[in-house]
Amino acid sequence: MNPKFTAMFAVLAGILSGGLVISLIEMASPHTPPAGLNLNDAEKLGAWIATLPISAFLILILAYFLGSAVGGNVANRVAAKSHYRPALIVGFGLFVAGIMNLIAIPHPLWFSITSSLIYFVGAWIGGKLFVLTT
Repeated sequence: MNPKFTAMFAVLAGILSGGLVISLIEMASPHTPPAGLNLNDAEKLGAWIATLPISAFLILILAYFLGSAVGGNVANRVAAKSHYRPALIVGFGLFVAGIMNLIAIPHPLWFSITSSLIYFVGAWIGGKLFVLTT
């Protein structure tokens, strides 16, 4: 198979698998929006987010880390000859999605900074785990 196609497929598979892990962890979180909250009303959404305990944000940080680690690992497994590049591209793709989320939904500053960095750390660790196991 063409190496460029393999690399593109690896990144796509990594981003999709990472996004799936993030979504599953978010759905399992005990911190769900109250019934009737209009998610398109930024003011009311921001007011609800301000009431969330720190554990809600830590669950999200964990979800982002695990999702990017799984995504980085999947990408490196699919593109076995390129050890780090696919994983870090997955981290960048998830980072862009995370930035879009931070722009759309108000979050505490500490969370915005931490979550923006965690994608790259998770993807690098996931990619490194593949290298260590081969």
